[in-house]
Amino acid sequence: MKREKRIIGNVLNEARRLSSYDVGETIERLAQRLNKKPSEILKLNSNENFFVPLEFLRRMLREAVEEADPRIYPRDEIKDLRRAYGEYIGVSSDQIVIGTGSDQLIDLVCRIFLRRGDEALAISPTFSIYRRCVEIQGAVYKPVSLRKDFSLDDAAMLNASSSKTKVIFLCSPNNPTANRLEREGIMRLTEEFSGLVAVDEAYVDFSGGSLVDLAEEFENLIIFRTFSKVFGLAGLRIGCVVANAELAKIMNEKFQMPYSVSLIAIKAALKILKHSEVIYSAICEVKRERERLIRELNSINGVRAFNSETNFVLFKVNRSSQSVYRRLLEKGIIIRNIGRVLEYENCLRVTVAPTPMMNKFLSALRETLE
Repeated sequence: MKREKRIIGNVLNEARRLSSYDVGETIERLAQRLNKKPSEILKLNSNENFFVPLEFLRRMLREAVEEADPRIYPRDEIKDLRRAYGEYIGVSSDQIVIGTGSDQLIDLVCRIFLRRGDEALAISPTFSIYRRCVEIQGAVYKPVSLRKDFSLDDAAMLNASSSKTKVIFLCSPNNPTANRLEREGIMRLTEEFSGLVAVDEAYVDFSGGSLVDLAEEFENLIIFRTFSKVFGLAGLRIGCVVANAELAKIMNEKFQMPYSVSLIAIKAALKILKHSEVIYSAICEVKRERERLIRELNSINGVRAFNSETNFVLFKVNRSSQSVYRRLLEKGIIIRNIGRVLEYENCLRVTVAPTPMMNKFLSALRETLE
């Protein structure tokens, strides 16, 4: 018993140094607090894709459920998804690793490449999951600031690396700055850094400029992709890694857990990939509404919206971003309070959504800032 207590105590002590991921306010919790129906809450804080028609997704799910035998583990279906997604993005199925969302694959990469005392670099500011996964491994997380214009400072990144640095995390387009990092800078890191360069392309479908064409050429480059954003499947949790075939084979056979993705999720994803015209249409709608949203935000006194190559927009206000966030919550609208981004104070992030949702948000923001 005493030994068990020591083990548990060590785990608890270790846990205290780890960061947590804040999912933000939830629809149900806010609706209950405001005495509203959940359908009356406008959720714009997690960069979900509301442009893919819900009825289309539900039809794909119904078909997947009708075809699936949930008593049997998925086997060939995961190979089918690797092949279909490879065709969709233009790479070989041998280069693809499928996982339970890109978060799980980020964690997998950290487990493979990092040991206690190692270091991982990442641009700053960026997605907080990288820090969390690095620190869980007992490794040291070192942020390296973007330039003032949000561009990648590849020279600073290389200067910050050492013999202990095993992984560099880049998010392109980046969250929360919404800009794509320069291809030349990423290639320089891949060529000159001896460790792994891991590029998160969760939002690349709303931008362009993917690096998947380089994954087979560079043995130390991997790309994270996800079905959560462009395909509107955040609730099904499917992600993938694109790497050179040798590394992908090792990850699939030696490190990834068998049956890591549910059969229903796999089948639904396969069906959606057969309707690429629906996805392309949604991408076009995101881009159109994104440009309108930026124009409307910049027309509001005291607001500056930054350019975006994602399905969200970062903007700053001329007062406390926390107070603006709170006042919008009182109106049943959930966005993300970011706070300081490099030299810019009082920044917030809002998901790009269909016009009626954006109009409701813009109206509430104008009222809040009056």
